[in-house]
Amino acid sequence: MYKIGNVTLKNQLILAPMAGVNCTAFRLLCKEYGAGLVTTQMFHCDSIPVLFKEDKPKLDRLLGISKDERPVSIQLVGANPDNLKESTLILNDYADIIDFNLGCPDKDILANKSGGFLSKHPEQIERLLKPLIENSKKPVTAKIRTGWNNEDITVLKQIKILEDLGVDAIAIHGRTVKQKYQGKADWDLIKQAKERSNVPIIGNGDITEPGTAKFRLEQSKVDFVMIGRAALGNPFIFQQADYLLKNNKNQPKAINRDKQRAFLRFAELYKQNKEQFKISEFRQHAMWFTKSIQGAKRTRNEIMSLEDYDKIVKLVSTSYDI
Repeated sequence: MYKIGNVTLKNQLILAPMAGVNCTAFRLLCKEYGAGLVTTQMFHCDSIPVLFKEDKPKLDRLLGISKDERPVSIQLVGANPDNLKESTLILNDYADIIDFNLGCPDKDILANKSGGFLSKHPEQIERLLKPLIENSKKPVTAKIRTGWNNEDITVLKQIKILEDLGVDAIAIHGRTVKQKYQGKADWDLIKQAKERSNVPIIGNGDITEPGTAKFRLEQSKVDFVMIGRAALGNPFIFQQADYLLKNNKNQPKAINRDKQRAFLRFAELYKQNKEQFKISEFRQHAMWFTKSIQGAKRTRNEIMSLEDYDKIVKLVSTSYDI
């Protein structure tokens, strides 16, 4: 049995929070294909209380939580302790797990002295995370990076602070803030952190194949692995990794018919959620689903020129040479 706090997960595979990606339809698709836990994109603690008071239906639409995706983790970011407290009180009614982001490398988030800024200033973590933990009725997790840059690695200091505060799990992206998403994730540092930690550790970075997920779980002894960019247009990675972990052998690779079926399922889920519908977002997901097909460049150029949902669905579904 796999647990984070009092929340039970069916396996060790977690969908990473990704801004502009993790809409309700994508989370549901990844859950259907085997993710043990799905995570929303990042929400700012300054905006949630305002929306809750002024336009709660809009907040409901933005979060888009479905009973079919549970358990679901909602990720918060921010630098205002009062707003973090208020956001937590609100999200208690939506989330199964509340996650706090201490690693985002976005320049606007860093300028706000939040996200990855805290890897450089871990002494400020308690001031921000304490009101979240004290007011959460749900398990609280934190997502960190290994440090600010290669000369300022603070991962062990961060996990000690987080443990002392009482988080239920820590996700570690094996890159520094300055690396953003470049270079290789440092799984040796993740392994060291796991050896020093007394709470579940979630390893994140360069989980690109089912075999990578299995290898990293065994090599680093982390409790879970988090999969992000490798799931774009490829929900099969959760199904295949779960099969490999349970059976110690590879599941047959997805063929074009499988890929077509997955895209059509995503399109169906996306259309069902009318409150979140944005043609630009749907088009981007369609692009990811076509990244490995024959004639992908031509198809993707055509997708970018379309503004109609049905035309995009028809183009993508007929692009697989079945």
